[in-house]
Amino acid sequence: MTNNQSLALDQSIPVPALLLGAAGLIPFVGSAACLLFAPDVLGLNSGLLHMVLVTYAALIASFLGGVRWGNALAKPEQYGREFIIAVMPSLVAWLALATPRPYDLMMLIAIFLALGVSDIGLVLAGGAPRWYGKLRVGLTAIVVISLLGALLAH
Repeated sequence: MTNNQSLALDQSIPVPALLLGAAGLIPFVGSAACLLFAPDVLGLNSGLLHMVLVTYAALIASFLGGVRWGNALAKPEQYGREFIIAVMPSLVAWLALATPRPYDLMMLIAIFLALGVSDIGLVLAGGAPRWYGKLRVGLTAIVVISLLGALLAH
């Protein structure tokens, strides 16, 4: 059995990945919910909540780019393309931090949608286990819904 075949057969999401992925959603869902339903909760104003959400989203986009960077290390024949894909989330997220509302949220939504599509492509190409694709689809959906909620609150 080739490495790609064994990756394709691995379908169950490891519990630590599922739990840590779900925990990583807490700042997205919590910030968006506060912006939508209780913007002044705990004395935080909506501007501060917005900044917390946008900053966290930029950090997570950079983290996901780092995942792609690690994956690129295994593909020396495609270093250029793979490394470019890996750094784009950080660069665009950084620009989003300097972009005024609501365009920052729109940029971040675009980043997460692009990362989700890119990660599904990675799984389909045999570069990551199938469980990773399942995990990323679920996490991406909740992240994008949270960012859309924050956009609606604007």
